Amino acid sequence: MMLANDITADVELVRSMVAKYFSIYDVKVSYESVKMLVRPDETMLESNFESLRQDMKAKGFVPIISYSGGEHAVTVMRLPQGKKRNLWINRSLLVITFLTTTLAGMLLWSDYSGSPEFLTVDNILNGAVFFAIPLMAILGIHELSHYFMSKRHKVDASLPYFIPSIPPFGTFGAFISMRDPMPSRRALVDIGIAGPLGGLAVTIPVALVGLFLTANGHAVEGTIGQAGAMYVVIQPLYQLLSLLVPMADNMALHPTAFAAWVGFLVTAINLLPVGQLDGGHVARGLLGDKAKYLGYATFIALILVAMLYDGWFLFALLVFFLGLNHPAPLNDISKLPKRTLALGTAGLLLLTVTFVPQPIIMVTPDYSFEMTALGGNNTTVAAGGMAVFQVFINNTGNIDNDLRLTLEDVPRNWSASLFLSNSSAVDATNVLDLSLDYKTNATVIVQVQLPGDLSEITRDISLVAKGTGAEKVQVLTVSVV
Repeated sequence: MMLANDITADVELVRSMVAKYFSIYDVKVSYESVKMLVRPDETMLESNFESLRQDMKAKGFVPIISYSGGEHAVTVMRLPQGKKRNLWINRSLLVITFLTTTLAGMLLWSDYSGSPEFLTVDNILNGAVFFAIPLMAILGIHELSHYFMSKRHKVDASLPYFIPSIPPFGTFGAFISMRDPMPSRRALVDIGIAGPLGGLAVTIPVALVGLFLTANGHAVEGTIGQAGAMYVVIQPLYQLLSLLVPMADNMALHPTAFAAWVGFLVTAINLLPVGQLDGGHVARGLLGDKAKYLGYATFIALILVAMLYDGWFLFALLVFFLGLNHPAPLNDISKLPKRTLALGTAGLLLLTVTFVPQPIIMVTPDYSFEMTALGGNNTTVAAGGMAVFQVFINNTGNIDNDLRLTLEDVPRNWSASLFLSNSSAVDATNVLDLSLDYKTNATVIVQVQLPGDLSEITRDISLVAKGTGAEKVQVLTVSVV
């Protein structure tokens, strides 16, 4: 019985197929492969090898051409049998991912519009139209660009597989499965760069639409909330596009603009020149085996930028386990045309305008505030008189703050109270609860009534302000004459 990868029974068939395109002067047979030393026509090497690859693919074989020690060799092995395709998987993942991105869009739209209702028809439609559809279009065109370029190079590839996830994105992206080995370095560059270029062709108009909707939307109001907030860092190319759409500062990012931001992020990730990423394909095609050093450098760079954003560390681990090196194509010796060199180089340079070291910034609530005595914190008063201080309190945090103000260390027989400057002294109290909204301030009046029988003396009174996670003390000095 012949095993699946046994090629010995087909040596003559393999030899005759290779001889159709190359002059053979030696044959070496092993259990899994037939290696033939050949004399190729250098001007026809790439086209002849591609024709041989197509002929052999039809017969269930795969050829590899190499050059070593001054000799060209064609090695032929059996083509591994692929699994039967099931388009229901692609279709099911497409539907599920559309639903999860719509859910993410509903959350984004609800937050953007300030709608108190979540499960409404309007919210569902807006989530789908303004986020799910633009994002799915970006990801879909990205992968279909790979797919059709693969077809152009006669490389068997699957239709896109979408990966659903939880909000805020609703998806981990999409991918296609390559069912044939990469035939050449040119195919590596063309197929690898097709996805990012196709994705950008959709991302850029989506970004412009998103910026227009953002400019005609509403400004961010209020604070970040007790749970904190997530801010996205706009990529350089996105910043350049924003110059075409003037808008006021502090505008709330429209969900469509966020979909474009995700598109630029996906492009940057895919362009990283390491492993089996699109950038890894392109780098291997441009640099050959030397691309592995660029891959190692990229992996180290991801570890370093993980100090700014820990998400890069998880991605670096994923890249590491998937493999830092890219396998060689079947034809790793043909030189690249100038057009392919220029296209691949320009494609990798897109990484510089789509990558940001810290794409997401998580902002935690900051309840800090400042307290300052206006006109100084000391005063001189005659016995029986009243000392008056003005204390300015400024909310320097990023959230509304509730403070409780009290007076401590008040000497015996002295009377001290406080009230807001915009209220009356009749409202004076020993304990004042003060609500300071974000970016607001208040002035508190502190009045100290002295007994009439005092001799010369100096005393310190403490105005204590306590808030969430913060406490400040303003010392007020009263000198009696």
